[in-house]
Amino acid sequence: MKAIQLIQRSALILTLLSMPMFVQADEGVQAEKVAARTLIIGGTQQSNQSNYTYLGAIRPIWGGELGQGWFQSLIASWLAYQYEVTFNNQPDTLKAKAPGIDAGLGYAWTGHDYTLNLSVAAGYRHYNLSPNVPGEKPEGSVFNLTPQIQAGYQLTKLIDIALLSNYSFGQQSNFNRVRLGAKYIDNWHLGLEAMYQEGRNYRIQQHGLFATHYFNNGVSLELSGGQLKSQDDKTTGYFGVAFSKLF
Repeated sequence: MKAIQLIQRSALILTLLSMPMFVQADEGVQAEKVAARTLIIGGTQQSNQSNYTYLGAIRPIWGGELGQGWFQSLIASWLAYQYEVTFNNQPDTLKAKAPGIDAGLGYAWTGHDYTLNLSVAAGYRHYNLSPNVPGEKPEGSVFNLTPQIQAGYQLTKLIDIALLSNYSFGQQSNFNRVRLGAKYIDNWHLGLEAMYQEGRNYRIQQHGLFATHYFNNGVSLELSGGQLKSQDDKTTGYFGVAFSKLF
């Protein structure tokens, strides 16, 4: 049970501090204090317009604990997306591939019925565009500075709400997500999610469901899915898988 409680407490700091596609497990905010440990996180979110895959680690520092005090993060990721453009007076599909890495520093608070953490990450991402359309941004090497806020509140014994919001100065993009979840069954967290993300050349809205299961060995596994709507009013489905492991 202690491993489950630790994952539940630290879930709001599964920070994907790098890019617009986020997959993250959020859970209740009440748990006993635990010793500092390293949390490994990974996952992917896929749609026919974009995909985001990541792997990273979060570790308390300077006497902090997961969910309480200072923490650092290091996350490597892969972003790919596509959208319609006009090139040489002809319609075309621009495809982007962008590997990146981000290092973050933050501080987390945990109260009786709330969690809050503030963080900032410095990162690098390299965008490869095909075809090479003049004026399309971002392109090439981009350095990012991304402040982020995450908060959770226990509305009732069973129901909680969680917010995640960040802005990336290098990419000039923002990501916002709200989740309303409930613990229907022991070690399960189920609920609704809504996301809005916007950048120089895209605007995306998502609505869906998520389900997270916490295992006794310090592992959590999450599935999510729903509908994605782009700025040209095209809709498609999305599906995500995420995991975390305590060491």
